[in-house]
Amino acid sequence: MRIKENILLILEENKGNPISGEEIAEKIGCTRAGVWKAIKQLQNDGYSIDAVSNKGYTLKVSGDILSESFISKKIEEAGYNLKVICEEKTDSTNEYAKRLSSEFQNDDLLIVSAEQTAGKGRKGRSFYSPSDTGVYFSLLLHPNCSPEEATNLTTLAVTAEAVALEKITGYKTEIKWVNDIRIRNKKISGILTEGSTSFEDGKMNYVVIGIGVNLYEPEAGFPEDIKDIAGAVFEDSVQRENIRNLVVSEIVIRLLDYYNSFNKRTYLKDYESRCFVIGKNVTIISSSHEAINDEEVFVLGIDKDCHLHVRHSDGHESFLSSGEISVRI
Repeated sequence: MRIKENILLILEENKGNPISGEEIAEKIGCTRAGVWKAIKQLQNDGYSIDAVSNKGYTLKVSGDILSESFISKKIEEAGYNLKVICEEKTDSTNEYAKRLSSEFQNDDLLIVSAEQTAGKGRKGRSFYSPSDTGVYFSLLLHPNCSPEEATNLTTLAVTAEAVALEKITGYKTEIKWVNDIRIRNKKISGILTEGSTSFEDGKMNYVVIGIGVNLYEPEAGFPEDIKDIAGAVFEDSVQRENIRNLVVSEIVIRLLDYYNSFNKRTYLKDYESRCFVIGKNVTIISSSHEAINDEEVFVLGIDKDCHLHVRHSDGHESFLSSGEISVRI
């Protein structure tokens, strides 16, 4: 971990209270000049740090800047060993993770970015990923499962995100089957799961779970093509202090909790309780986004693989998979 990251972590732990340069230097094993240089870099990065003679350095406001040290420490405190890489900008966190998959053949990895220049959505769509409005991250995992079983990781991830955001914000989250999260009736997130399969044993070499969260409303609003459906987690009045790091940490920790008991499907109860289409009539939509004979079905629930259990107008029941349909409320 770099000197600057170590110092930021110490300042975070003593936030609001001064700590001397001498004490910081002793803690991380560097010179006081090295501490002073790192403090200047942090101030240039946007951190509000007071430097007072004979007292030391005081972190007043954390800002909302990504911190590898903060995220790593939170994940480590939860009992998980995960390599964390933070970037201000990347093309796509999923593509970044896949590029490093050969280097991390056995170890899991988290890539986090404040901006994506080529964010990826489902079915080849792009994902709106500007700076200053959201956070975008991808987990490279190595599950011992078949491709069919791996499809359930998307459901696991959306549940982890919904539960984590409720914990952080106190807001109610809703899940639109299969993997859209809504707050205040607006979609605030996107999830894309990709992977590589071994031809030798039919198991997954790796899985990449990409998550993008709209934290704040863009100053000029969302683009025309998504403005009616997209929303932000937080309202404009929120103090933007360390939110990105908290959101990433909480979602990843909750995701890893569920992942450790993947075969037991411990996330399904939390998913079902937030899936607002259950108990409602929905219209089945084809992959081309056209209604299939305008058929309306009633949603009874979900099964262990998150297939939608529905009753058709003629009374017969069936299970719909995410690969076959989407739904319109």
